[in-house]
Amino acid sequence: IMSEYKKIVLLTGLENMNDYHFGVVKSLLADDLQLTRKMQDDYNRIRISDLMVEKFPGAACVDKLMELVKDIDSLKDLADKLRKEKLKVSRKIRAKGRTPVKKRNREKVGPATPAPTTSNALTSEGAEKIPGPQKRKITIQESTGAKKNKASQEQSQPPFPPGASIPAATGHALPPQISSSTPSNTSSTQNQKTQAQRQVAARRSVLQKGPITVMVLKATKPFEYESPEEGKNKMFHATVASKSQFFQVKVFNINLKDKFVKLKVITISDYLECNGILEISEASSVSEVGLNQKFEVPNSIIRRAIKTPKIDYLLKQASGTIIVYGLFKLQKKKVNKTNTIYEIQDNTGSMEVVGNGKWHDIKCDEGDKLRLYCFPLRTIDYKLKLMCGIHSLIK
Repeated sequence: IMSEYKKIVLLTGLENMNDYHFGVVKSLLADDLQLTRKMQDDYNRIRISDLMVEKFPGAACVDKLMELVKDIDSLKDLADKLRKEKLKVSRKIRAKGRTPVKKRNREKVGPATPAPTTSNALTSEGAEKIPGPQKRKITIQESTGAKKNKASQEQSQPPFPPGASIPAATGHALPPQISSSTPSNTSSTQNQKTQAQRQVAARRSVLQKGPITVMVLKATKPFEYESPEEGKNKMFHATVASKSQFFQVKVFNINLKDKFVKLKVITISDYLECNGILEISEASSVSEVGLNQKFEVPNSIIRRAIKTPKIDYLLKQASGTIIVYGLFKLQKKKVNKTNTIYEIQDNTGSMEVVGNGKWHDIKCDEGDKLRLYCFPLRTIDYKLKLMCGIHSLIK
């Protein structure tokens, strides 16, 4: 992976600059690479690319070069070439990572994903419109035994199939996304339904080339998570806002942490977007906006971005329709063998948060405040709860 990004920096970037522009880049990199005046005079393109890869590992070295050349008028086309080449490499890496997953999917039947039943929509001005419940015809009936089996499966399985994403809730809900999983039979009819539903879920995570300019409102420290496909990795959560709306963000490239500083204005390109949640990976580009460019976010957008949804509102939503972020008071903590039930409350009611994995029996006491990041709303034992997911975080 490192060599692929180094090729972009050296062959697409530095080798396509004339001596003057290469000198400018070396001068701009002097502080980061600790270049003396003699080093700036003596180091050639190969040596500079070596230092850049050491200082900015992975895709970060390409990001750094793009950040430098985008402000040079005669090199703006080069910045676009760098972005495209980086995107090709990132797609190739992701494609290799998905291959074993596809093989496993052929060997066993994946979970079926029933469509959610309720949703809220946002106007372009950010105001909420809450439609009434819509009636749907149910064509598949479950026996009592099947329902019990379904409930037990939900308790033991992760809340979402790999790659699925649903809307964030910080005081409001966005249009629903397929997310919950149920056991499936081995019949060919249900196999076809499962494949069709996965295709729909995949299409709803749309690659946005952008760019989108936003202000960073807050960001967590990087933390470790583990997924069945990729093993252990690191990520962090952030909240950003444009002039008209806000977004919860999952950042899977922790080398971008220095970009996500409170009140910093950044431009994001080549990111995935799914109903209000942005996903930033090594394929994405993040650059800082110059201080001379005025960028203001309305206070009404900031208030909505940091607002915690009320529990009575959450209890009225359908399972699998939202992902919850917010600050809640811990009323009670019950430690079980495989998970911990954190009962949270506010002035409108209480509900349970199911913590497992690294969020099983965390150090906290009744009356403490728990800040939840990326907790899906699920029905467990016929009761709505916030279920710990792969990317969940408790602070």
